[in-house]
Amino acid sequence: MNRHERMTPPANKAEATARVKIHLAGPEEADTLAAVHRAAFGERKGWSAGDIRKMLAIEGTEALLARCDEAEACGMIITRMMWEDGEILTLGVRPEFRRLGIGGRLFASAVNGMVMQGVNRVFLEVAETNTAAIRLYEEARFEVMGRRPNYYLEEDGKKVDALMMVRVFGQGCGG
Repeated sequence: MNRHERMTPPANKAEATARVKIHLAGPEEADTLAAVHRAAFGERKGWSAGDIRKMLAIEGTEALLARCDEAEACGMIITRMMWEDGEILTLGVRPEFRRLGIGGRLFASAVNGMVMQGVNRVFLEVAETNTAAIRLYEEARFEVMGRRPNYYLEEDGKKVDALMMVRVFGQGCGG
């Protein structure tokens, strides 16, 4: 398949797991990261390549990119680590690749990587209406620690609360 052909989404989670490759993405892949982010969150809420390049220039910020069959990018996550704290800044999967475990693999890879680098707590924010993401985070033992009223603007213009979530790993225990 050449790079201009659209790839067929995997038929099931097992096929997706076999086909998806996750790698550390640098600023040279900001255009690709931005394209995935726009596809996942919509044109209004998608981050630009310039915004992503600026984020990746900040020490402790990393991006992981998921590619299927080493072709089309299908998911991404951006994290930031500062001292003993980590934060998930964004996690997105193209709509046609959702519910195949790609977001879960990106999330687990990012969190495990941060913990291996000495992070003791990981924070994130999620729209209270994003039930699939909330379920993923709760399954990973993240807990709601607060709420930001009217934080996210939905595509229809409605504002929704952000749930602030955290998981504490403890002093180097990894668990």
